Amino acid sequence: MRVRLSTWPWVIPCAAAAAVLIGTVLTVNVPVHDATYLILDAAVGLTYPLVGALIVTRRPRDPIGWLFCLSGAGLALQALAGGYSSYGEAHGWPGTELAAWVVNWVFFAGFGPLFLLPAFLPDGRLPSRRWRPVMGALVAAMAVMLVVLMFRDLLWVWGSERPNPVGFVPTSIIAACFAVLVSAGALVGAVALGVRVRRAQDRRQLMPLLPAAVAIAVAALIDSTHTGGTWYAGIWLLALTLPTLPLATAVSIFRYRLFDIEVLIRRTVVYVVVAALLLGAYLATVTTLNALFRERSGVLESLLATGVVAVAFAPVRDAVQRAVGRLLFGNRGEPAVALSHLGHRLEATAAPTELLDGAAETVARTLRLPSVAVVTAAGVPVSMFGEVPDDGVRIPLLSGGRTEGELRAAPRSPGEPLTRADLAVLDDLAPHLAVALAAVRLATEVRESRERLVKAREEERRRLRRDLHDGLGADLTTIGLRLYVIEATAPPELREQVTGVRELTQSIVGDVRRIVHDLRPPALDELGLSGALEDLALDAQPGPNVAVTIADPLPALPAAVEVAAYRITQEALSNALKHAGAANVEITARIVPDRLLLRIRDDGRGLPVPVREGVGSGSMRERAAEVGGELRRSSEPGRGTLVEAVLPL
Repeated sequence: MRVRLSTWPWVIPCAAAAAVLIGTVLTVNVPVHDATYLILDAAVGLTYPLVGALIVTRRPRDPIGWLFCLSGAGLALQALAGGYSSYGEAHGWPGTELAAWVVNWVFFAGFGPLFLLPAFLPDGRLPSRRWRPVMGALVAAMAVMLVVLMFRDLLWVWGSERPNPVGFVPTSIIAACFAVLVSAGALVGAVALGVRVRRAQDRRQLMPLLPAAVAIAVAALIDSTHTGGTWYAGIWLLALTLPTLPLATAVSIFRYRLFDIEVLIRRTVVYVVVAALLLGAYLATVTTLNALFRERSGVLESLLATGVVAVAFAPVRDAVQRAVGRLLFGNRGEPAVALSHLGHRLEATAAPTELLDGAAETVARTLRLPSVAVVTAAGVPVSMFGEVPDDGVRIPLLSGGRTEGELRAAPRSPGEPLTRADLAVLDDLAPHLAVALAAVRLATEVRESRERLVKAREEERRRLRRDLHDGLGADLTTIGLRLYVIEATAPPELREQVTGVRELTQSIVGDVRRIVHDLRPPALDELGLSGALEDLALDAQPGPNVAVTIADPLPALPAAVEVAAYRITQEALSNALKHAGAANVEITARIVPDRLLLRIRDDGRGLPVPVREGVGSGSMRERAAEVGGELRRSSEPGRGTLVEAVLPL
């Protein structure tokens, strides 16, 4: 089911743009003292209503959208009233005095609220109740200022001033209060948004807004602290920074799904953006041609400007169409780009089991999807961006005639199915993901098979050692003792033969003992892992201080885990003594849930920079990997080395 969006709110930006256009055309066709503020009116009047209408179409009850519309409408009306007053006065039109009076206060109906906008983003509420008194005071002060501006003693229209027939409040007092009020509103809005960003769970949605709010606050402070003259840096800074707030809001809407607005308005956005760009081009062209052909009646420059706009419409529309399409839908129109991104991601992965790490994120960011997951045939996610989608599309991942899993992609918004172009890109990516998923499965199976083989080998070695030591070894020793007795009582003619048999038996006992020793470290069976580690510490004496700490008695451990822990400790201790020059070594072993945590810390010179993987280090890492564990080494120059092994039980 597709969501239907109301189109009437788009009347607001269209009316604001028309007001700016008419006011600009009227103003540039008569001599005025200073039209710098007209640039500010155009910058706000053309941008704020666009984003406001975008929000209102989806969330008409949200005050944020209406605040954007109000902010733009107030300054657009000033442009219209100022143009009518200037042009009408030169041509004898009626109502020019009323228009001049409107110019002096109508702008603040939009200029004031736009500074408070950041405090209400994104849900129309303040960050907390503590902000209510501050915001209430600011709103009340702005309402008073709006009324006071109606009764200022001078009327200002594009740099020229005249007495206000209904005015009595001195302009100097109003200017000082105005500067304080605007500065306070800008600072409160920026600080409130900063507090909300710090507390937000998903900061990505609000992060584009914070720099815009801060820039606006700085520009407002600069403009407010300027006391007069012909320097208009504050106005230019406001004209440059104020549009950044609606632009940042648009980025958050389209890229980070702020307000959860469905992306069903691509064509509307395209034509609105094109209209705004062409309107700007028209205004610039008319202004330039008017300056060049001041003596003409104005028809020539209008015709030339219209021609420029008409010629530029098609390429501008195509460029904006591509830019908005890429912003909303990613690179779905360029499958090769998506494949290239995925290929680079796969190439950058060293371990086979990590091939799909980040693959879901690559697909999601390529197509601007909220969540994507690659799951195995058993339904286990191996790569995920966002949450595992419950709805959306499910594309089987087939490799070698076998279903390896699924690629699941959520729609961009509820009720908006993915298009054929989206599905075409996903279908192109699916075979590559299937091969990677098959490689991950095979690598996992090989690793698990290796772990089983190592564990079975060590268990068998422990059994063989026990049997050889307690069974065959003991029996051969008994045979040797009996032969010794027989040798002592045997007749002289048999004694030499018995002696040979006894010596052969002793030699076999020695071979059995050597085999038993090579099968497994004897200390593990004789002392257990705790005792074996303490035995290693004793073997290091005389020398550095080696301390062994076992928090709790270790339970019976698998043979493979015992051997891996013993050999890793043996190698790490050897490195600390021979290469690091350590004076103190601490060995710690404890059981964490389903894991044996082993740590060997020394106070030696640390690892070299750059770190080189030697034979011993590789042996430790391999022994940990054989039992399905992992080994980490960390070091700081002059502060020793920490070797940490986590071995599953």
